[in-house]
Amino acid sequence: MKDLVPGWIAVTTGMLLLTTALVLGLPPVAQAGDEETPAARASSLELFFDVYGITRSSYVDTLESRELVEEALQGMLQSLDPNSVLLTPEEFENLQIQLEGSFEGVGITLGQRDNWLTVISPIEGTPAYRAGMKAGDRIVKIDSMSTEGITTTEAVSFIRGPGGTVVNLTVERPGMDEPIVFPIERDVIDFPSVSASFMVEPGIGYVRLSRFSEESATEVYDAITELRDEGAESMILDLRGNPGGLMLPSIDVADIFLPAGAVVVTTRGQAVGEYTYRTRRGVLYSGNTVLLVDGGSASSSEILSGALQDQHAATLIGTRTFGKGSVQSLSDLGEYPGLGHYGVKLTTARYYTPNGNSIDRTLRDDFMESGAEETWGIIPDITVEPDSFGVALVAELELDGHFFSFAVDYTLENDVSLDFWPDETVLQSFREYMDAEDIEYTDEEFAESKAYIERALLREIALREWPLNHFYEVTAPHDDVIVRAVEFLAEDQ
Repeated sequence: MKDLVPGWIAVTTGMLLLTTALVLGLPPVAQAGDEETPAARASSLELFFDVYGITRSSYVDTLESRELVEEALQGMLQSLDPNSVLLTPEEFENLQIQLEGSFEGVGITLGQRDNWLTVISPIEGTPAYRAGMKAGDRIVKIDSMSTEGITTTEAVSFIRGPGGTVVNLTVERPGMDEPIVFPIERDVIDFPSVSASFMVEPGIGYVRLSRFSEESATEVYDAITELRDEGAESMILDLRGNPGGLMLPSIDVADIFLPAGAVVVTTRGQAVGEYTYRTRRGVLYSGNTVLLVDGGSASSSEILSGALQDQHAATLIGTRTFGKGSVQSLSDLGEYPGLGHYGVKLTTARYYTPNGNSIDRTLRDDFMESGAEETWGIIPDITVEPDSFGVALVAELELDGHFFSFAVDYTLENDVSLDFWPDETVLQSFREYMDAEDIEYTDEEFAESKAYIERALLREIALREWPLNHFYEVTAPHDDVIVRAVEFLAEDQ
């Protein structure tokens, strides 16, 4: 086993680790431990070309070689796991744009869950977030096209598009009988790692880390330093909805909280061997720390969460994380004359927390068959369930996009000040909107849903007008998970 000690804040340029990707060249076909004989490999390739030749020449319809080969390779990779894919020239170009950190789209991170195209997390402040899409939503149609059998990479290429154009995403949400159609206007997606930081209570700082990028460790450390100067003796680091990003910065962020030489994560794979990543600089913040996590916290978020939990450097509050515990290798295959520029994203390793735990959900079936409990994802130390719809009225308002629709008209007709709150006047306007939309409800149902409606209207209205930092500062006292974290830190002082 080889220990790797990354430089704090700096990202190694020769080996770029992404939320789902380790960028490096793949080794030759034969691997250590490969017991397949050369004759068997040759026969397998002969079988492939024989079937390809027969299909190309004898199938009832005319077929293009490119189509056949792409489908064959895609089928081979998809049989391995949902994250291994062939990147066509269009998809490879889209991925390069994504890695640059700015692109035109709707702002959702996608993955595969139970073979369904699933929203891991809407990126806060983006069109998808404002429209009300949520982690766990299954996208069953992109415009009029079914997503059955579609890869994540293909879906991204269809969802992205020029700013100002609209894409219709049809979603099935667990627990809901009918699909929801979200018409979302595309926009430029460009967002920082730290989207908010402020004093949530005297002595307690709050930092929201929305993704991992090359600047994440610097942004987190700068935010913590400023809050410490304001008197923060404890810190809440919010990773809810953070789908990952670059991997090495998650190690650098862990370096802020852990002593020098502490294990952050170990990766293991038959082609790339075993590597242990350790901190180097030592503890830069030693106050009490809470990490907030949920089902949208994935990959690099889980690396950081697992490291700080296993090393007893932080308490985790929220719900079980997503369970994205594998590493992909992105290989640039180069230009193929007449075809274009291709790439391959292949799972080359799984990662393990300092205690040796794998949190990868793709191993769940193996564990279940062995009679073990489900082990995917990271389980928080204190569980706080997120808001649920509660009553049918709230479910109808959310799923039919009424909060969003009302907010569109409201912000066009009213100025939204920095001290805005959906008061009784706003609530009355919303009731008038509901009546105009023929939404059936009783006074008792509205009263029971009032707290949720207030927060939903604030989300839709304020996010259109306010800086994210101010939005989170205003909503923090109404966020049950943050409130529980504040209570925990107050008890622990």
